[in-house]
Amino acid sequence: MDNQEALQRTLNRARRALQILEEEKASFGIRISPDLVIELEEKQKEVTSLETRLSQLQGQRPESLPDNLPRYIDVFVGRKQEIARCMEALSPDERGWGVVIDGIGGMGKTALALEVAHLARKQDLFDAYLFVSAKTTSLSTEGVRQETLALSSLDSFCREFAKGLGKTDIVKMTDATKRRRALLDALRGRRTLLIWDNLETLNAEERDMISEFLRKLPIPNKAIITSRRRTGESAPTIRLDRLLEPEALELMREKGRSHSRLAQELNATKPEILTALYEASGGNPLALDWTLGQVAHKGYSISVALERLRNAAKSPDLYGFLFADAAKTLSENDRTVLSALVVFLTPAKTAALADATDLAITEIQVSLERLVTLSLVNELDGERFGLHPLIRTYIRAAVGGTDTVGTAPLSGIRFDSTALRKALRYWVDFAQKYGGDDKDAYKTHDKVEAEWQNLEGVATTLREIAGIPGALKDREAAQMLIDLEKALSNFLFFRGYWDERVHLGEWRYQAGKALGQWSDAGWGAYDVAWIYYNRAETERAASWAAQMAEAMEQGGNRRDKAFAIRLQGVIAQQRQDWAEAERLYQEALAIYRELGDEECEAIALNDLGRVAQNQGDYDRAESYYKQTLAIEEKLGNKERQASYCGCLGNLALNRDRPSEARPWYKRELALAQEVGRQNLVADAQVGLARVLEKEERYAEALPLAQSALKIQERLRDQNLNFSRGLVERLRHKAGME
Repeated sequence: MDNQEALQRTLNRARRALQILEEEKASFGIRISPDLVIELEEKQKEVTSLETRLSQLQGQRPESLPDNLPRYIDVFVGRKQEIARCMEALSPDERGWGVVIDGIGGMGKTALALEVAHLARKQDLFDAYLFVSAKTTSLSTEGVRQETLALSSLDSFCREFAKGLGKTDIVKMTDATKRRRALLDALRGRRTLLIWDNLETLNAEERDMISEFLRKLPIPNKAIITSRRRTGESAPTIRLDRLLEPEALELMREKGRSHSRLAQELNATKPEILTALYEASGGNPLALDWTLGQVAHKGYSISVALERLRNAAKSPDLYGFLFADAAKTLSENDRTVLSALVVFLTPAKTAALADATDLAITEIQVSLERLVTLSLVNELDGERFGLHPLIRTYIRAAVGGTDTVGTAPLSGIRFDSTALRKALRYWVDFAQKYGGDDKDAYKTHDKVEAEWQNLEGVATTLREIAGIPGALKDREAAQMLIDLEKALSNFLFFRGYWDERVHLGEWRYQAGKALGQWSDAGWGAYDVAWIYYNRAETERAASWAAQMAEAMEQGGNRRDKAFAIRLQGVIAQQRQDWAEAERLYQEALAIYRELGDEECEAIALNDLGRVAQNQGDYDRAESYYKQTLAIEEKLGNKERQASYCGCLGNLALNRDRPSEARPWYKRELALAQEVGRQNLVADAQVGLARVLEKEERYAEALPLAQSALKIQERLRDQNLNFSRGLVERLRHKAGME
């Protein structure tokens, strides 16, 4: 920023130069050089501009200062980095014509432009501040309001800017080309800030003409452009993204200061609901403002207003205002890409989009370029592309052309449900390729984990489309949901996504019942029951075990029914009904042997070993365990080997043979870590800690027990209380209390 002393020196030099030019003019008499006339006019403007700016610095606001910036009354939070970049672009040291601010509707482009303009005015950077908007609509809690007059051409902008400068002669010109030239001439020697707002409403030809005008803008004048459409201008471009969560919460608090009812609601609302409001809005200031307005002016609770924000059909004005105009210009390929991107909850690369849509890479690239230009898609580092949460909601509502958003602007705009299904199928195929339940599936679990957010979103989408629970709406979606859960079941158990396995297992059960596919329903029930068993929630496990048995009776094969019997035995064992547990295990074992299923035979033998161990029959238990381990070593299943090694370690400790237990636990730990089964990692760590405790090596045992406890707390494992007691005991014995 110029200080008064420096600006005074600049003004003095300009006055001396003006004096020299005036003396030169006088020497010419009546035949004055045209070039001298132009130079003299520009120097006079420069002197006037410097005098105006110096007066501002001295606290004297000249009445003649051209300034039509809108009254600044709204809340503005955050955007510190963006403000700094804008101010840098407007600096006298920067030779460009200014800065472009783009982004999706409602992201605060105009607010940022005005914030920067007011800051520039505080710093007295310019001698005029002129704001002109092509905006045609505005959004309030009552709906979308149409403007009575909207600028639609470069010439209309030029007239408004000339009017702001007091150049009535330019306003009255009838030739648009001459008017543009005259305005550029009037700006020479000045330092004016021109704000061109909402240029996306102009057609492409007019936007190109404005670009040409700005390239000719005389230095040191500057301009700020705001647009939903990326312009490709030869100026710094700032794409506004979401507010950060702390900024959004600050915005909520500031809004509450103006509305007592809103403040009361905010104070009474749990922080997690406010976070959900932030997530649903995608940090979009207009969406937040609109939602809070529903609370302040219509009496909704924040939870009800949040529901409306999430439901495009209940909030057609908001979604139509933000996106419908852009959507009307989309090609078929553009809509296909958007429909696919709805399914990608993390940024997608072009190759993945090509696989998910069957479009060629070049077609994807062309569409993405257009969608980025329209601010409907964000381009991120690494050539990845993603959707704003509000855009995802909008497109989901419009998929299939059913016009579920219910707004007139959406009439005739179709988002392809076929493209959405292809993308969903892409992720189901991905899960089947890298998940599954064979003995080596763990080797690709890292790939599944890297895409878990997408896979979880696909499961939720398929459930919604299928219509479960309730009347079946879509058979294909229900089948894909079954396929997805089946592919992910082992991954979810191994990696500790136990809550998620409960949800997906329940959905598979519901989908299987709806389709009359009883085996699938039964295995969904099994996956739920198995988690409840591992959490020692015995009655819940028993309820789901009963549902599994019922489903398998309806349509399961012999192996399915044997697993249902075995699950009943597991429940009986957890209830310490040893006789009933052994009876059920023996019944299941007989079926497995009849079917020649060695792996299931090993499972049943291991179950019998645990019953024998619980009853103190250690020799019989050891015999069962070693039979199971031998089978799994032959079959090469490392996950089951880890489990059975743990059983042998526990048996050795029951016999008070810690030195014999140690190698079993070490082997269990190595195998469990290799396959990534988290509860077995914790079991092995607890076993080794117990061995070290018996050897009075408490300081070495404690970290192992603490690591196991951390895993078990996350899983809510059935052995959690035992591990807590172990940690407390070791801390005391190690003298760390």
